[in-house]
Amino acid sequence: MHIKSVFPLGRFIFVLACIPVISGCEGWDRKHDYSVVDVTPPADDLEPGRSERARPANFADMVEKMMETRQVYLDEVKALQRAYLNAGDTVRANWCRRVAFQLEDVVNYPFLSPGPAEQRAEVMPERPIPEADKIYNEAYDIYKQVAAVPLAGALEPNKDRARKALGQFKRVLRDYPNSDKVDECAFYCGEIYKEYLREEDPDDELSVRYYQWAFAMNPQIALPARFQAAVVYDFRRHDRARAIELYHQVMELEEAGNQSNVRFSATRVEQLTDEQYSHLKPEDEPKARAITGEPRMTESDSAPPVRATMDEEPLEPQSAP
Repeated sequence: MHIKSVFPLGRFIFVLACIPVISGCEGWDRKHDYSVVDVTPPADDLEPGRSERARPANFADMVEKMMETRQVYLDEVKALQRAYLNAGDTVRANWCRRVAFQLEDVVNYPFLSPGPAEQRAEVMPERPIPEADKIYNEAYDIYKQVAAVPLAGALEPNKDRARKALGQFKRVLRDYPNSDKVDECAFYCGEIYKEYLREEDPDDELSVRYYQWAFAMNPQIALPARFQAAVVYDFRRHDRARAIELYHQVMELEEAGNQSNVRFSATRVEQLTDEQYSHLKPEDEPKARAITGEPRMTESDSAPPVRATMDEEPLEPQSAP
């Protein structure tokens, strides 16, 4: 075959190979739809759940339903425990007892109240009640054991004892509302949350609620409830106004006769009201930094020095000859 006849054949094959590329993968005769797509959102009635999501939640009903469900579950666990005991299965009965104990020991947060969960209008220190005094003394003995251990808040065994003391103090508040120990029980509840159970009250909301309830029940309480609440507002919650208010009350009342707390309160009020030394004051704006290599101006450089002239009188009288 001659070379001249090969070149036309090669060109013909090359043209055939380029036809699919030129026409496209979808075919050269494909019809395209140029109509505009409707992107209008669907009507509200087509999404029945949309309006329900926009409604504000009824927190009161939700909390009450949660508490009812919790109580029903607790009652069922106790009923199951009795059934296992009647059947002679002590192992599973102990399981139920343990579940009920843990559930009853769960912190009951005051979702619907501005005060502690035990706060009620009838809770006021009025008279000594022997049963309440016994529970209070047991709780206070446990509390002293916990407080006597350094770094007690970081040790799990001490936390368990602190929870036990807390439960006893709350029992007095709940079951003996007219005991003369209720104000002290409220104070020690605040102390336990503040010092030993921080993980259960990370925002210090419960501790200040119990402190404030304590001195609200008894304005002349013999414990530093206002001072401790002021410290929490000052150093943990950084609420300057509330801290200063409580510090002033500590000074005016000389709360619990503790002069050390009175002096500390006076110092903190002075510091909190002094913008220069207050740890709550906003940070100063950063000063402009000098450019490297540029001489810095000093006070002496800001104005030319004043030189005495022959016409000026001296600042001091001349001594007589």
